Amino acid sequence: MRSLLLTDIHGNIEALDAVLAVVPREAYDRLLVLGDLVGYGASPNEVVDRVRALHPDVLIRGNHDKVASGVESPEHFNFLAAEAARWTFQTLTAENCAYVAGLPAGPCMVDDQVEVCHGTPFDEDIYVFDELDAMGALEASERPICFFGHTHLPIAFVLVGDSLETLVPDPDPQGSARIPILGDGKYLINPGSIGQPRDGDPRAAYGIFDSDRNEVMLYRVAYPVELTQRKITEAGLPESLAHRLALGR
Repeated sequence: MRSLLLTDIHGNIEALDAVLAVVPREAYDRLLVLGDLVGYGASPNEVVDRVRALHPDVLIRGNHDKVASGVESPEHFNFLAAEAARWTFQTLTAENCAYVAGLPAGPCMVDDQVEVCHGTPFDEDIYVFDELDAMGALEASERPICFFGHTHLPIAFVLVGDSLETLVPDPDPQGSARIPILGDGKYLINPGSIGQPRDGDPRAAYGIFDSDRNEVMLYRVAYPVELTQRKITEAGLPESLAHRLALGR
């Protein structure tokens, strides 16, 4: 069973399409989407339409999905995030806004081995940045493997007994990194962001979990960042949202 892991697309259709071009539908058995379809980027309707057409097996909401669809207020967002959320709310079609507003909260138990969440299993809005955060999430998880998003940083936390190890992927020249899945561990894995990477690598990030090979492969793929930047500025969104894409920040 091969599961495609997508998260934090953030209205970036060019990045999403670049990923889908290298991972066609026949390349995976199951699609898991971990939230934040919209926010920041200038193509929210295109992203929602594309994801809906893929018929994900699992799709949960992110914090930007909630605010940009009117489920929650942007009052707790920073200025850039709030401006982008307001613009997105005004730009989404009524149908797509209702679709995003109706996305379920995580966590979601996918099967006996896998669960997914946006932030953590105990709170969809909490960030996991360090080992202390990871321990809380691992203790709350109900499956051996939990895939999450929210931080836009590809990373894996592996708990074996009382020992917690942090793995920061170092992609090979082809843009891939392997995380082996061992039977005696618990795993908390973020495949990284498609549309808003923040690890210094501007390429779109995604993952594939192969349960037969007992491995998670994390990948990076280049996309036309300049086109995405131009769309953001032409839409009247804050220019810094465009500039940061080229920096992977």
